[in-house]
Amino acid sequence: MVPWQRLSLLPMLLLLSPLLLLPWSSSAICILDEEGDNCFCNFSTPEPNWKSIQMCLSSVEVEIHGGGHNLDIFLPKGGLADPRQAADLLRSLRLRRLKIKDAQVPAPLLYQLLQALTYTRTQVLALEDLGVSHPPLQPRSPSNPALALKALKVNRVSVAGEDNLMAAILTWLKPGLKTLSLTDSGLSNVPCSDLGTFKELSSLDLSDNPGIGESGLTAAFCLKELQELRDLALRNTSLQSLGGVCGALEAMGVKVQRLDISYNDLRDTSSTQCTWPPTLTSLNLSHAKLKCVPKSLPQKLQQLVLSHNLLTKQPILDQVTELVLEGNPFTQSSAFTRSRREETSEDCGGVPSRGSRPFVGSPLAFQVSGTAAFMLLCGVRGFA
Repeated sequence: MVPWQRLSLLPMLLLLSPLLLLPWSSSAICILDEEGDNCFCNFSTPEPNWKSIQMCLSSVEVEIHGGGHNLDIFLPKGGLADPRQAADLLRSLRLRRLKIKDAQVPAPLLYQLLQALTYTRTQVLALEDLGVSHPPLQPRSPSNPALALKALKVNRVSVAGEDNLMAAILTWLKPGLKTLSLTDSGLSNVPCSDLGTFKELSSLDLSDNPGIGESGLTAAFCLKELQELRDLALRNTSLQSLGGVCGALEAMGVKVQRLDISYNDLRDTSSTQCTWPPTLTSLNLSHAKLKCVPKSLPQKLQQLVLSHNLLTKQPILDQVTELVLEGNPFTQSSAFTRSRREETSEDCGGVPSRGSRPFVGSPLAFQVSGTAAFMLLCGVRGFA
């Protein structure tokens, strides 16, 4: 058997990526589009045909759903082979984007996957709903090359009895990373010790980590070093006030253009004073239990999302060109008319009430998740 054949088939092909959204039936395994660029695999059947993943070898984007299966079956008794033995084959792959979802992955197999990916031209890696068994995950050794990703997205990845999984994964990356998403990862603070390497980071998403809290944001002075950071998402991170958030951002001197702090119980009043980053043009405050529009808003604000709050009257903001208000009490009132556009929200004195172009939208259009709202603000879709 030649060296590359000794490599476990799955880790070699788990170097393939996402967001294909291709239709598939419950009995389907892998689907390849007509151009051969996108490959989607669903291994949710009790006894999946793992060999069908071979059709993804020539694809640019691959998404693999493991169906919750334990991938221990891919651990050979004699140990895993070294991907360096198949370096030429790995370099020939067209793979650019890879997503692996819903599986129990042994740490040695994840290690081999990361090692193999360093020989490919993969730009985006997404790991979602994974349980990592047989810890610890070993960090990259100096003898291994680093992975030149542009984006890493880790969502709901857990390791029993280990707290440094993210640190181990990040050791595999070259400093040129642009997008980092560590959502619902059990973080208790902003991982400053791991972020310092990525000076070119332009997008950071730490959402759904309620352990961070406002104190964690205030202590995250490493954000000051990320001068290229333009998109920051902190949905559902136990933030408590707009004053605390903008105060922390002011102290760090960040230059973010888009900020998502939705799904936090802010409950600020109109008297809350903030000095926002002067570059901020888009702010998402949806699902924040706000009863009024804060008086202090970013000077260059163009888009403001206030959907699903407790506003009883429609606010008018002069500088805002896109105002999203879906899901507030006043939008559900049968007495709502255009004449109310000249009114401001209850207990929100001082909010401008003329010259804006509000957009209420339909319930279907704006009943979106926190993640979708952030993608809307960033002006991107999927893995872009």
